[in-house]
Amino acid sequence: MQVTNTRTHNQNAPVVPKTSRQPFANISREAQARYNALGAEVDFSRGDTLFVEGQAAQCVYVILSGRVKLSVTSREGKNMIVRIAETGDILGLSAVLNSGEFEVSAQAFEFCRIKAIRAHDFVEFLKKYPDAAMQATQCVLREYKLMLKDVCRLGLPTTVAGRLANLLLDWVETRPQPGHDGTRVTVTLTQEEIAGMTATSRETVSRILQQFQRDKLISIKGASLTVLQPAALELLAV
Repeated sequence: MQVTNTRTHNQNAPVVPKTSRQPFANISREAQARYNALGAEVDFSRGDTLFVEGQAAQCVYVILSGRVKLSVTSREGKNMIVRIAETGDILGLSAVLNSGEFEVSAQAFEFCRIKAIRAHDFVEFLKKYPDAAMQATQCVLREYKLMLKDVCRLGLPTTVAGRLANLLLDWVETRPQPGHDGTRVTVTLTQEEIAGMTATSRETVSRILQQFQRDKLISIKGASLTVLQPAALELLAV
């Protein structure tokens, strides 16, 4: 099994509990036991690379804890963040099932614990257990749905402000922290990374966020961002 820039589980790594949102949770006991025996758990620190775009897909990667940044690079070398994969996501699934190459690059966004399974072993597992194959199909469909959502987020808004508004609304939907003055999210991305997710520059992101605050559409205190007027952001996002 080939894994880029990895460290196997060690006692000095931060202890991060696994969440209940893990794939292959609702399969037969025999299939579950086989799945648990597959692959190896690997620790990645922030910035470590799991795999790169164009690399032959030799493993699938299940995120047991933490988050992973997925990105693509243009011919001119411009990097764009496609999305931030969360705990429970399977990375490289489509590429492995197609015996192809990774369509994106994956980099640990924070400390992550990853289950890396060799492509051949994973495919044989799916062939033997139809219930697992059905769940893998559901994961591929979810991946497609997320990709379509990302394309719409970048392609449909006619302005950078619209793309940024779309991104903020997406965060509110996927990881909200309800507050007394609106819907609150914790923003752990830098403005440079937000720029990478909205196909613009860091300076433009900074300017638009300041304008959103002046218009009282959002409120920012440290890493906490509160959406005060989601309806107004929705109008910008079309």
